[in-house]
Amino acid sequence: MITRSKSIDQQGQLKAAAEMAFNKLTPTIFHEQWWLEAATGGRVEFVEVTDGGRTVGRLPYTVNSRYGLTSSNMPTLTHFLGPGIDDGGGSEANRYVKRHSITQELIRKLPPLSSFRQKMHRGVCDALPFQAQGYNVQVQFTFEIEPYPDAVIWKAMRDKTRNVIRRAAENFDVHESSDPEAFLHLSAAHLEERSLQANIDFGACKEVAIQAVTRGRGHIWVARESATGRPKAAIFCVFDNSTYYYLMSTRAPDAGNGVVPLLLWNAIQSAAAMGRVFDFDGIVNAGSILLFSGFGGKTSPRYIVTKASMPYRVLRQIRRMDSSVTNTFC
Repeated sequence: MITRSKSIDQQGQLKAAAEMAFNKLTPTIFHEQWWLEAATGGRVEFVEVTDGGRTVGRLPYTVNSRYGLTSSNMPTLTHFLGPGIDDGGGSEANRYVKRHSITQELIRKLPPLSSFRQKMHRGVCDALPFQAQGYNVQVQFTFEIEPYPDAVIWKAMRDKTRNVIRRAAENFDVHESSDPEAFLHLSAAHLEERSLQANIDFGACKEVAIQAVTRGRGHIWVARESATGRPKAAIFCVFDNSTYYYLMSTRAPDAGNGVVPLLLWNAIQSAAAMGRVFDFDGIVNAGSILLFSGFGGKTSPRYIVTKASMPYRVLRQIRRMDSSVTNTFC
C-alpha cells in the first residue's frame, strides 16, 4: 500500500536523530528553534527561568501589534506550545510543586500584552498556574493512537472506516513525497476548485514544510489515482521523539471521502513503525469527531489558556459585528 518516492539521505537521518534527542525545554517539535524561526519569520521570543545558572524553564511566544494593541497567538502550523520545564529529580510531589513554581515565574516574565492565547502540549497535565495568574482555561480534545502493531490498530477501527479504506485502496496508490512546494500547490489548486480562499499563511507553511522534510522530521503522503497517476489528495505530518502529528490535508472535490482516511491509515502505520503516538491534532467539529473516532484510539485533553484586556475584547466584538453585517448584506 505504501511506496516511497524518495528516502531521506543518511546525513538527514543523523541530523533528525540528533534534533529529536529528548530535551525537557523543547518537549515537542513545535518548541524547537528551527521550527519557531520558520513559522514566525524569525519573530519568536522567549521568557526563561534559571536556577543556579541552569535554564529550567522556557516559554516561547510571539507579539503582533494592531491598532495599538499587542497580542500573542499560535504561529502558523504550530499546533501546540506551552512551557518547557526541567523539573529535575526527586519525588513526583516535589517535581509537581517545582513545575508549578517555574510556570508561574515564566508567566510573570511575559511582557504586558492585550491578548494571549496558547494551546498546551500533551506534557502539560493541568493549567492551574495559568488560572492562578488570572488566565481563562478551556479544554480541546484530540484522538491519539498508541504505536501498537498494525493488526491491532486495524482491528480497533470501526467496520465502516475499514471498509472505506479498502474501497479507496482499490482506486488510489499512496506514495511518500519529498516536495513540500508540490503539496502546497496542490492545496491551492483544490481551494480554487472549491472557490475557497486559504485561511492560513502559505508562505510560512512552505518554509515550515521545507524545513521539516529537509531535516527528516516531516512526511507528505500523496494519493494518486491508480488509473491516471494524478494526485487527488495529500496530507502533511511531522514528528518528534514521541509523537507523530497530523497537520494538514487537501483533497480534490471529485476524489471521494475515502481517500483521506486511506492517507491517514498509511500515516498511522508509519507512526507505529517509528514507535510514535499518532496525534490527530484536535477535534474542532462534529465531522472530525466522526472521522477520527472511526480509527479507534483514545481521547486526550489539551488545555488552551487565554487572557485579554477589556479594550481588546471590545475591539474583537466590534470586528465580529462588522463581519456579521457584511455577510448579511453581501
